[in-house]
Amino acid sequence: MKYQVLPAVFIFLMIIFVTVTSPPVVNAKFVKTHLSQQTKGNSQVMSLKNGLFFRWNSRKITVRYDMNITNAGNKTVNITTYLAQPDTHINQEIHGPINYYPNPNGFLTDRWGQKVAYYTYTLQPNHNMTLSWQANATVYSVRYILIPWKIKGVIPEDIKENFTSDEPMYKINDSFIQGIVNNVTGKIRNILFKAIRLHNYVINNLEYVHDDRWDDAVTVLKQGHGSCSEYCYAFIALCRAAGIPARYNGGSIYKKEPPHIDRMYHRIVEIYLPSYEWVPIDVTWDDQFFKYFYFGLHINKLFTLTIGGGASEYLNWSYHYWQEVTPPSNDIIVNKSITWLRWDRVRLLNFVSRL
Repeated sequence: MKYQVLPAVFIFLMIIFVTVTSPPVVNAKFVKTHLSQQTKGNSQVMSLKNGLFFRWNSRKITVRYDMNITNAGNKTVNITTYLAQPDTHINQEIHGPINYYPNPNGFLTDRWGQKVAYYTYTLQPNHNMTLSWQANATVYSVRYILIPWKIKGVIPEDIKENFTSDEPMYKINDSFIQGIVNNVTGKIRNILFKAIRLHNYVINNLEYVHDDRWDDAVTVLKQGHGSCSEYCYAFIALCRAAGIPARYNGGSIYKKEPPHIDRMYHRIVEIYLPSYEWVPIDVTWDDQFFKYFYFGLHINKLFTLTIGGGASEYLNWSYHYWQEVTPPSNDIIVNKSITWLRWDRVRLLNFVSRL
């Protein structure tokens, strides 16, 4: 009897594989048909205006951010350090206050709505300063069920104005960017189809290279390689040039059993689709794994630190910290990391049990 079950299990797993690796327009019908209106355990299907998404695999986590700043020079300097403050989003919920050590001088909000804590202090030669915070949260995997005819309505004016504008790292008015958009999207009118075409262009024309630098979108697309941040700059630039609001979501990635120390971090893109609002797209990982797996997917291993549309007056182009040093010095050494202290287990096959 058990041998008769194996072909059915194999077919079922193949359906799941095709579903999550196919273009988002293809897998929408399958997921909608089998998951509509189901809410049970820690798996939820929700409606956002006319758009559907579901989230599952919740995990209770504790993360700690540590930064050590050392003055290795021979001059006393004044430093203002800004630390991004994680907040509640669709993919995560912050529980209770974030504990800072020491307490910051105050809190600010940048032009993108991102909260930061700031410290002002004096650092003498051969002295150091340690700053840290710790947060408890629940993180989720979130899958958006993208259906072309559900994408209807107008983009709010403030979203359109803020997130289709140009920024130094995007250069959306550059003839090279404009040429790509015209050639790739042609006469396509549906905003989702445009985003898919531009997503495909990026992953077909870039190769992942981590070289500890951030080039602008034009440079990245011409040289054909970049880091996760540079993939994001390129995709955001193309989306904005095509009239699609786009922004970035930057944070930390969990990779192994706690305590896991992350020093690499990660950044993805979010685009605004009417009815769905902000939809995640990880072009970097789509390029390295399955082509569409991360199109419309938040993974529960990404803890968001920052959401922004471009340069921040406090964080610049960083997505976890920035600092100002007076007088300017090349002798300030910064070591920073995020430690995942807790990653609570959940039931296995939770997603599959919902089908």
